Amino acid sequence: MRSLHAVTATLALVALGGLGTPVLAQPTSPTDSLPVGLPFTLEQALARALQNRPLTDVASASVDRARGAARLVRLVPNPNVVAQVDERTPTHQLTLNQPLGWILRRPADLATGRALVGRAQADSAQLVADLGRDVQRSFYGALAAQERQRLVGEQAQLADSLRNLAERRLAAGDISELERDQIAQEARRVQLAAALAREQARVARAVFARAVAWSQDVAPVAAGELSNGLAALDALSAIDPDAVLLSLPTVQSALADSAAAAGRLRSLRWAQVPVPSLIAGVEWGVPAGAPIVGNESQRTSILGLSVPFPIWNQGREAAAEGAGAAREGAARAAEVRLTVGAALEAAIIRTAESAGRARFARDTLFPEASRIRAGAVRLYEAGQTGLLPVIDALRVERDAAQSLVQELLGFQEARADLTALLGRWP
Repeated sequence: MRSLHAVTATLALVALGGLGTPVLAQPTSPTDSLPVGLPFTLEQALARALQNRPLTDVASASVDRARGAARLVRLVPNPNVVAQVDERTPTHQLTLNQPLGWILRRPADLATGRALVGRAQADSAQLVADLGRDVQRSFYGALAAQERQRLVGEQAQLADSLRNLAERRLAAGDISELERDQIAQEARRVQLAAALAREQARVARAVFARAVAWSQDVAPVAAGELSNGLAALDALSAIDPDAVLLSLPTVQSALADSAAAAGRLRSLRWAQVPVPSLIAGVEWGVPAGAPIVGNESQRTSILGLSVPFPIWNQGREAAAEGAGAAREGAARAAEVRLTVGAALEAAIIRTAESAGRARFARDTLFPEASRIRAGAVRLYEAGQTGLLPVIDALRVERDAAQSLVQELLGFQEARADLTALLGRWP
């Protein structure tokens, strides 16, 4: 991208004005610029955000929570221990009742646990990718706002100098009062634009500071180029949506939800099978009427099964609810694939088209506007035109510069959105 400082470097030619000596010097930085802050490159901003934003803790904590939930799903039920004492006999009994129904449900529960962890991992990856997009957009937004403020500030200085020049030419009788007033009106318009640019730059820097979790008084300054990545596009525009669709975190999250619902359904169906529980124990003591041999008591082993008797319900209601949830999960996953597929294609198109517009603004629109302005200045120097055509050419160049900044920012935002949709860290 051609530096916006080059705009005012060439506009100094307007100072000749036909009065013999230059009136305008090289423009300096505007007096109402923002407080100087620590320069931050995009790489530094991303690294700081990854280290300091609480959102990264949310991402890791959600995975830990899902792993805990997966362990809960596949827990083996504890046995029931029963101890009894019969004083009438007297005898003692100790039994252990171990449910075995979990054995049939085990494969389905394991699949459900894996799906829960997969869902959390996909959500975590998307959360981090969205964080990267937030930093990218705020960084380039601050960078664009800084460029706009710098450009408008330089143009405000130039407009003031042109107004002084108009006063001198009016005093010399070269122009009319109407032309002087028109130039003064243009200077006031630029002053208003400069005030708006200053506001936008301050807001953009505040947004950028929040994106990198900045805690100091003076917000950081974005340091970089708006045209970064424009030459190569990082191969983003060559992505095949069908080839990468299933690898996108958003799609993986929906597929994991569907898999978890299907696993729960299989577990609920196996739960309908009346699997017996194992009973094992021991009984000891001296039953009434039994002969006593010394001080020894008689011991008896107990081994049996406890079978659930499904009278009041057979688990069909839970299975029916699980079947509905599984169908819903599958339908939502299919819908997400359609939606995300369309969004991915649209993001690829926006990235490619915005890159084309940014190249056109950088390579054609802005250079042509600069050439037109330079031609208007030359004609003015030769006395072949008035000052108003020069002002008009300056406005055209200003609009072209603003369009260049906006198109470059649009490209960076489209690229950030596409990167986040792919679930990638910038």
